Amino acid sequence: MTQGSRIAAELRRAWNDAPWHGPSLAQVVGRLGAKQAAARRARGSHTPWELVLHLTVWVETPLRRVDDPSYDPPVDFPEPSPTPELHWAQDVDRLGDAIETLAEHVERMQDAELAAFVGTRGYSYATMFDGVAQHLAYHAGQIAVLALNEEVAGVLLPPPLIGIGVIVLAEVLGRAFGAHFTRPGWLGWVLLAAGLGLFGWTHEYFAKHRTPAAPWRAARTLMRGGPFRLTRNPMYVGALLILAGIGCLRSNPLYIILLVPAWAVLHWGVVLREERYLLKRFGAPYRQFMDSTRRWFS
Repeated sequence: MTQGSRIAAELRRAWNDAPWHGPSLAQVVGRLGAKQAAARRARGSHTPWELVLHLTVWVETPLRRVDDPSYDPPVDFPEPSPTPELHWAQDVDRLGDAIETLAEHVERMQDAELAAFVGTRGYSYATMFDGVAQHLAYHAGQIAVLALNEEVAGVLLPPPLIGIGVIVLAEVLGRAFGAHFTRPGWLGWVLLAAGLGLFGWTHEYFAKHRTPAAPWRAARTLMRGGPFRLTRNPMYVGALLILAGIGCLRSNPLYIILLVPAWAVLHWGVVLREERYLLKRFGAPYRQFMDSTRRWFS
């Protein structure tokens, strides 16, 4: 592999492939809408949008220095457009195009050209282009931190509280009214095992893809494989099976009765809100997922 091919691969990897340091820059900025990209978290800090424009400057500048080693950009941090709805996507595309243009040019350069010094700057073209890839990685992390206050689903209440509420109510009311029912001894264990298995599988799948399982946090990745091939809400289905299993093992019919309001709160207070949020966040891919995979089990 030539020096040019190596550097070009690093540039492309930093932009939209799988860099070693985490999500690519394209993944990070792709999570932001125009409003989020223009939001300033603290006085004196840069917005994600300003950082995207800054990166574009320092992708285009090294390329211009191939023909004019003395070139310096007139502005380090250009001002974003006053009409973000129209120009945020264009500015992100411009950065991606600039990175690809630079990668294509570097790929064609000979090793001797890359080893040459950039005018009187005291470093080689190879060092300068390597610095571009490092610069992209640095600001990808910075933008990710700035985006921590990004939009979330706005669920009615955390789903674990729904499960806790069912357990508390079932136990309190069961003792008060002496609720009891006869059930096969094995049924509770089967339901409990199925629920724990599905719940644990889903939790591990979230961890594997480095995205929060908690619906009150911002989604990082669209989940479509693993347990999500069975249902769009495998963790919630698993939790309901766990509650049913506990009810059978406790011979308490109130667990089964309370599954209906628990499901209703999950459905209208959590799932439908998540769906609106995920559709807005991921667009057409999530719409395709909705069309191909059932919400619950039917």
